[in-house]
Amino acid sequence: MKKEIAKILLDKKAVTLNIKEPYTYASGIRSPMYCDNRVLTYFPVERDIVVQGYVDLIKENHPDVEIIAGTATGAISWAAWVAEKMNLPMVYIKKSGKGYGQDNLIEGGSIDDKKTVVIEDTVSTGGSSMNAVQCARKSGGNILSMIAIYTYEFEKAKNNFEEGNCKALFLTNFSSLVKVAAKNNFIEADNIELIKEWNKDPTGWGPKNGFELGEKKN
Repeated sequence: MKKEIAKILLDKKAVTLNIKEPYTYASGIRSPMYCDNRVLTYFPVERDIVVQGYVDLIKENHPDVEIIAGTATGAISWAAWVAEKMNLPMVYIKKSGKGYGQDNLIEGGSIDDKKTVVIEDTVSTGGSSMNAVQCARKSGGNILSMIAIYTYEFEKAKNNFEEGNCKALFLTNFSSLVKVAAKNNFIEADNIELIKEWNKDPTGWGPKNGFELGEKKN
């Protein structure tokens, strides 16, 4: 599955490169690679493969799941498709309250004391994913795991999930994507080495190559 999903990301340009003007992540990290899984929602065949990947992972690891929770906004559609396929209730987790009305962080219904899987689309440092998990926990949810389509496999993300005592599962990852990219000539050999260097030291890579870190966004 990891190789199949990785090739879909590359085929449909959900993963893109910008070596000359690296992207800036919400964490401030500068990167020659960017993964935007919203692109995949446009392609029904590939979209269904991804949704089935989520479903298979959930059934394998959490056959007793009761609620599917998507993170706002990128994973709401994925959570809805997964919940429909599994015939389960679905909610979504907001980054912050509106400041009026009921001011809920969880929209759709109660997850109190419910076995819940959090659906994410992409994980970089894991900070925003853990914020969503903590919001769900504050609302009473019993979080079984966080599942995302893709992870950059940063050490910081691994540490964030371990410190937050949250199991993290992924349909594919950086290692698989690089192997598929090399085998299918999606990326030139020199650029693959450059991307591997970035992955080993994402914070230091930008300044080392003449690109300042960006401002961190909440």
